[in-house]
Amino acid sequence: MVKTYLKTFARMFKRHLTRLVSVFLMVLLAIGFSAGIGMATDKMRAAFDGVYVRRNVSDFIVRGAGDLSQKAEELEAYGYEVVAGGILETETDDGIVRIYTFPEGKMGLQNQLTIIDEAPMPEDAPLGSLPVCVERSTGQLKKYELGETVEIALYGFPLKFVVTKIVENPLHLAVRRDPSMTKAEDGENYLPLGAIFYLEGAPLPFPANNLYVSIPSLKERDLVDVIHTLFGSEYERTMKAAKEDVEEVFREELEEDEPTLAVLTLHENFTFESYYAFADKVEVIGYVLMAVFLAVTLLVVLSTMTRLLEEERGQIACLSTLGYSPARILMKYLLFALVGTVIGAAGGYLAALGLAYIIYINFKWNYSMPPFPGSGSFVFFLIVASVIAVAALAATAIAGVKLTKMRPAELLRPKAPRPGKKVLLERIPFLWNRLSFKYKSTLRNVLRFKTRFAMTVVSVMASTALVVAGLAVLDCCIFQEIGTTAMIVVAVVVLVFAALLNAVVIYTLTNINISERERELATLMVLGYSDKEVSLYVYREIYITSAIGILLGIPFGAILCTFIFSLMVMGSLGAVTWYVWIVAPLMSLFFTFLVTLMLSRKIRRIHMNESLKAIE
Repeated sequence: MVKTYLKTFARMFKRHLTRLVSVFLMVLLAIGFSAGIGMATDKMRAAFDGVYVRRNVSDFIVRGAGDLSQKAEELEAYGYEVVAGGILETETDDGIVRIYTFPEGKMGLQNQLTIIDEAPMPEDAPLGSLPVCVERSTGQLKKYELGETVEIALYGFPLKFVVTKIVENPLHLAVRRDPSMTKAEDGENYLPLGAIFYLEGAPLPFPANNLYVSIPSLKERDLVDVIHTLFGSEYERTMKAAKEDVEEVFREELEEDEPTLAVLTLHENFTFESYYAFADKVEVIGYVLMAVFLAVTLLVVLSTMTRLLEEERGQIACLSTLGYSPARILMKYLLFALVGTVIGAAGGYLAALGLAYIIYINFKWNYSMPPFPGSGSFVFFLIVASVIAVAALAATAIAGVKLTKMRPAELLRPKAPRPGKKVLLERIPFLWNRLSFKYKSTLRNVLRFKTRFAMTVVSVMASTALVVAGLAVLDCCIFQEIGTTAMIVVAVVVLVFAALLNAVVIYTLTNINISERERELATLMVLGYSDKEVSLYVYREIYITSAIGILLGIPFGAILCTFIFSLMVMGSLGAVTWYVWIVAPLMSLFFTFLVTLMLSRKIRRIHMNESLKAIE
């Protein structure tokens, strides 16, 4: 008996290989997209959290007009690490130049500089010149060469600096945009920085008007545990309490009628605030679209497994006759669903990791990114894979329990065909009487199987809505110029995965439809219908059902776009270019047409004799 059971198990996989592949592809796409987006945000946060810890980034910068160094000891009494330094911005021919100064031995204690290149002070350096570190060149900051002499006038005094180091400051990791403290003439926007210099121990004519404050407790942890440290709930609570301490030390200065002092957090730093804002936007896209991807996947998996069980009625009857319990019979089909899900999850993990890497490296267009983290949170992957596995097994169990409890004699008899009923259009004689026989037959077939019709329409509707959302986000990022290159890549990824899901959904459901009706199609062939006529008989139903799903997908896509834009705090439905509403349905129609071409061979290869004898 065990041998027989194993044989039927092996034969089931061979016979239903196409359905196994369908489950695999649906699970792979759902996990690949949903977990990929989630893993990308985790990797992004982990990378910058690591920078924050390793390079001891300042949690506060107290900026004033006078010398603040005398307040350092008061802040240190609270247990904070404090470094005093000076900062000045001046306008030159190269743009706004910022100069950081530090006492001897203090530079790098916070906001540790990464040395990219260095050289000793040249012997022929101009008399009285000072060695200086310069921020590495970016799309915004000017490029300086080692040994180059730079002249800057400060307070009317011309000073000469010689570049001895090219460095990178963690506070200035943005490479396309980094604002200064100097406002433009309109008084609203800040002018961009043109160059940044760092001096240590040099006697310059301005005081230590900056205090860099670091909270040691936020840095004392392993890098494995720093994920979501920055701007997380723990970080914000600690920062709020620490800010009260800082403001208490500078209470008098802050209570002046016109305060000349400001307490700045990392939320005021363009690099960190903008980077984490983009990470949040990517995560929002992942959360919203993950729900739609999962819903479509579960619908298709449910349809696939339900049809598989119906085709296995005879096998279930035989196993029941041989004495196998309903639970043991059901276990075979649960294992089939589990195998497809596990293989899909394994492929989905690799796809998710690749997707996360693609999104991560594309942020290099806007930030100086650390190496791709080797470790990271797999929460998204585990959640998505678990939900799909449980739902697939539950769907299989629900459909299988009913069949395994039936008597073998009932299972061996063919399932009674669903009786024909009048469709809505038949009650409108003015329209119905003008239709030809082939269209009347098509409409009756489409609407006779209401569950299959609804499942197909909903699946196509949801996948079309995802295509609309992908195009809309891409449109906002490119044509409204409200996103970065990395966000454009994210939008492209959404569009590609939505398009693939759309194609797989239409293919799987159409394939199931043809498999269910092989006897019916074989009858038409026997009656003399040509291959073309038989194919069109099926294709008309596919096109009608898909068209309804596509039409419903457009308003659903608009709702989805509105939800995404509101959560991302960017873009608007009204600003989406008109072409999106045309291209999205055309893409879905193209995939439908492509599927009909792919399945035309299956229709032509139907064996009339075998199909007509299948029930005997």
